[in-house]
Amino acid sequence: MYTTHEYLIAAHVAKPMYISYYSTLSHHGLTERVPWTVRVVTSTRAQSREIHDVPRRVTAVAERKFFDFEPTSTEGMTVQVSELGKTLVDCTDHREFCSGPRELATAMRTVDEQGCNREIVSECLDRLDNGAATERIVYLVDQFGIDFPAHEKLVASLTSGYSPLDPT
Repeated sequence: MYTTHEYLIAAHVAKPMYISYYSTLSHHGLTERVPWTVRVVTSTRAQSREIHDVPRRVTAVAERKFFDFEPTSTEGMTVQVSELGKTLVDCTDHREFCSGPRELATAMRTVDEQGCNREIVSECLDRLDNGAATERIVYLVDQFGIDFPAHEKLVASLTSGYSPLDPT
């Protein structure tokens, strides 16, 4: 049975919204796995739903975290998805929505190999203002030897606490 693309249906789950986390890791080609769930981010209240056997999971975030998404064309319609750098930052903020630390690490390596604009990632981290997300990015950058222009600034902003890459 034909059904409209999952993103088009997800666009009606919440207003305003954008698609992020594992869904956009796949959209940006940062994972080979196809997610079964479409992750919707909104700054308002909305309920998660399953439509045509595809779960649409809604994550409500604070207004300050609702930024850096871009329109993408799907079946002749426009849907908002997180920009590549914001996708990484969203995944470090809520790593449970990106299928865990292994997928996050794979995405970081792929982004490095593709020559992603690292300044955008750094700017997103600044705007997000989440110490745990910053720690996770710094850890992955250090582990993979990624040249990150804002590395010293990010290290200087780290707090004394400890944020595990995978709390499980």
